[in-house]
Amino acid sequence: MRSNLSDTRLRYLWCVLTGGILLMSTLPGGSLIHQVVGTSDLNRWVHFLAYVMAVTITFAAWKGRIGVLLTLVIAAFGLGLELSQASILGQIATREIILADLFGLVGGTLLGLNIRLLRSSIQKRSDTGPSMSFTTSSSRETTSSLNAE
Repeated sequence: MRSNLSDTRLRYLWCVLTGGILLMSTLPGGSLIHQVVGTSDLNRWVHFLAYVMAVTITFAAWKGRIGVLLTLVIAAFGLGLELSQASILGQIATREIILADLFGLVGGTLLGLNIRLLRSSIQKRSDTGPSMSFTTSSSRETTSSLNAE
């Protein structure tokens, strides 16, 4: 039950994050957010971190083919947004931004797969039940009989 609740929360967070990426990508260039993030170094880092977070949450919240499919959707989505911005604004899509997106996708994939592996190993440990204690009644008796001698 706990895993389902955390997966649901992660899925909601993923929806908010991808919606935020879409909103940020479609805002006009004169907005306050674009003026703050518009510097080249900060812009690349924002792109990188946004895609790392989106893909990491994808792999952590969804298992199997759905996580991979959603990651491919995010990759196509990001590339499509960059190319559409370039065609609308009449600029060539900058290689640095596209590379930041791609590195974010790769980094998020690696991080998300590691988180999924950690979550599954923790879940397997909790499914096996508590481990046996080393102090049983017979070992206490043996210890007390050795101490008595």
